[in-house]
Amino acid sequence: MATDERTAGVLEREGYYCVVNGYKDPFIDREATGRTGQDSYAHGTAFDDVHRLFRFDRDLRLVMFRYFAQAEAVLKTTCARVTASRHRSEPEFYLERSSYRSDASYDDRVARFIADLRKIAHRPPYEKRPFKREYIKHYVRDHGELPIWVLTNFLMLGQAFKLFEYQPEDVRNEIARAFSDLYGETHAAAINISPRKLRLAYDHIKDFRNICAHDERLYCARVSPSRDITFRAMLDDLELVLTRDEHSRMLREVMTLLMGLTSDLDGSVARHVTSSMGIVDVATTFMPMVGRGARETGR
Repeated sequence: MATDERTAGVLEREGYYCVVNGYKDPFIDREATGRTGQDSYAHGTAFDDVHRLFRFDRDLRLVMFRYFAQAEAVLKTTCARVTASRHRSEPEFYLERSSYRSDASYDDRVARFIADLRKIAHRPPYEKRPFKREYIKHYVRDHGELPIWVLTNFLMLGQAFKLFEYQPEDVRNEIARAFSDLYGETHAAAINISPRKLRLAYDHIKDFRNICAHDERLYCARVSPSRDITFRAMLDDLELVLTRDEHSRMLREVMTLLMGLTSDLDGSVARHVTSSMGIVDVATTFMPMVGRGARETGR
């Protein structure tokens, strides 16, 4: 691999493992590596090329983190709104086992989840723990209760996902209908989002969001038990929960990053990257969706 006077400075700041070990795969000469048993790079590979892919993936994580945050917010808000309407006279209903699905197979999971919520709400045996947030302290100390819409503000995406998944079937149906209504408010055509479809979408979003949070490789990540959900598939999951404008903006940002990368790297490397993302062709994948969003908004 060709290096220059800037290489050492990059490695001192970013680390060899994170840059080279993390992003060398598209640049490896498989045939030569098989013969020698050591990594051999394709002819003409420069460290700048590997670092360019590293920087692309970092930029991709930063872009996607913003939209994952928006997807997280709408899940929390919708779950809080629907469940609060079901328990109007029970301010801390989320601490009761009867508020969740009755399946015996969920008993242990629900018990652990309630224990986590008791910690957040400072209920026995966690009432003497120091408060992590002033707004929680305010409601618990001054109002004597922690409403669900305040609690959800503190939850991580994985916990918000459990709050939905552990609800009784009729509540999950109502939450899914609320997402269908939200979709219809900003898109040209209405769709029916089933509880199962919503659960799978957020399961994938959660996993990809955690990859971003841990600063791991995003572009080639695969999630789900069968490891078959690509970055490209996850973009469709986000379309179910983001507004039309948010989703179109996200696609434009991702497409801009990809177009910049593919213009900087060798064609075979660029194809390896896009294929790893689940994308056959950048233009044919993104332009119809971005264009559709623009037409629907009148631009």
